[in-house]
Amino acid sequence: MAQRVAGKAEAARGVDDSAMAELELPNPRRLLLISIAAIVLLGLSVVIAAAYSILSIDETAISAETERAKVALEVVLRDGQPDGAAAARLADDFVLVGARFGDAASARPGEVSLPVPRSQTQLLWTPRRIGTELAQRLAPIRLLASALFLSGIGIVLNRLYRLTRLLEVRRRAAQELAARDALTGLANRLGFDRQLTGSARGPALLYLDLDGFKHVNDSFGHGAGDDLLRIVAARLATLARDGDCVARIGGDEFAFLRSPPTSRAELAELAADIALALNEPVRLGATQVQIGASIGIAMGDEHEDRTRLVAAADAALYRAKALPGHAFVFADSSRIASAA
Repeated sequence: MAQRVAGKAEAARGVDDSAMAELELPNPRRLLLISIAAIVLLGLSVVIAAAYSILSIDETAISAETERAKVALEVVLRDGQPDGAAAARLADDFVLVGARFGDAASARPGEVSLPVPRSQTQLLWTPRRIGTELAQRLAPIRLLASALFLSGIGIVLNRLYRLTRLLEVRRRAAQELAARDALTGLANRLGFDRQLTGSARGPALLYLDLDGFKHVNDSFGHGAGDDLLRIVAARLATLARDGDCVARIGGDEFAFLRSPPTSRAELAELAADIALALNEPVRLGATQVQIGASIGIAMGDEHEDRTRLVAAADAALYRAKALPGHAFVFADSSRIASAA
């Protein structure tokens, strides 16, 4: 039976691992942070692209206006000198904003200069930056579009975050439900195996098999047997402390995993308490029945391998069941202790 129990535990672990892999979901907080980072990077790329486009349009416009200024300067200076009148004509007739003559050192911020042929002076004016002007005119529309876009992204992220959290909660609930025995509410074989695998070093294991359960099932029906199992589960649960795991392995077999630290004397006392609790009469409808339990005990510090711990407790249980009455047996001892 030890091999069968170990085999089923390994199979259950494999099924559980597969289910975990299929149900694995990203952490909601991490997903939200990654999404925000992606949006920030997208926004930065859009801003950089827009700034580059504005700069390119400005440079193209200034280059075209400079070429026009060269032609205009040739036309104006053909009949005059680089003076105030010529500058005014350049500003009015050729749309060179703020056109004036001066040296390069007198250029104001934003102005460009063009050397005047056959002269030491420079033509200075403020060129139109079409890309910047267009961006300023479209700024309200751009801001509104950005606000709408960010609002939509925020709504999507919020719903995605809430959905991911809901799925995470449901996944954990499904895992918890899968590890629970539907009849008794105790851990089932899967939950027991999970607890055993994740337990600290040195847990002790008590394997229990109910004495007289088959008689109750045969005499009073499976409904009465189910009621009896629920009562047994409730009594065992009252003896558990924080960190312990009480599980229904199958049928009328139960496992009691006692977390460390523990001792041989404490486990013997726990086995006696279990026997005392299960020996109390049980009322099933109008009938009162009395059962007991055979218990096999394996010390965790003597079986570091979890599979061997289960096999040792199972072998001790079979030795206890072979004795008349109710007994508990330690896996490493040939001595038998009465549990009645």
